[in-house]
Amino acid sequence: HRRTTRFDIPVLPHGRSLVLNLLSTWGDPHYVGLMGLEVFDSAGHLVTLANPDAQLGADPADINVLPEYGSDPRTIDKVVDGYNHTCDDLHAWLAPFKEGANHFVFVDFDGDTSISMIRIWNYNKSRIHSYRGARYVEITLDGVCIFKGDIKRAPGATLGAEACSECILFTTDD
Repeated sequence: HRRTTRFDIPVLPHGRSLVLNLLSTWGDPHYVGLMGLEVFDSAGHLVTLANPDAQLGADPADINVLPEYGSDPRTIDKVVDGYNHTCDDLHAWLAPFKEGANHFVFVDFDGDTSISMIRIWNYNKSRIHSYRGARYVEITLDGVCIFKGDIKRAPGATLGAEACSECILFTTDD
């Protein structure tokens, strides 16, 4: 868990290449994961990707990079499959975690995009496995830092959406 000096979140940052760096978990020493990632444009509309296979990536890719895995369904494409408020492995991404290392999620939008909000759905398989969720996250847009800080741990159950996700606002417009 990293502490930083004061950071000001920009209003409607604009760009094409979004990168999340998941730098700590809520306590799991081996894995980090997410259930979903939603980005909303300046009009409040959900940003979709024309070709998620080409526009979405992760490093490490997922737990299938480990020798004991090979066909685990928890792959990066699941963070944009639209099934975020769940405890189901079939709609989750999970990757190896190493303290002090970078754990990236890469999103390349179809074109330049102004962002009003990012909603991160943290790993939520169960109460115990929710400790695999991301804690300290840094987000850049076209190489410029737009967020750094903690995101909430999911409860490990499908309680209200507010309990299972973190909304990061980049606008003051209702």
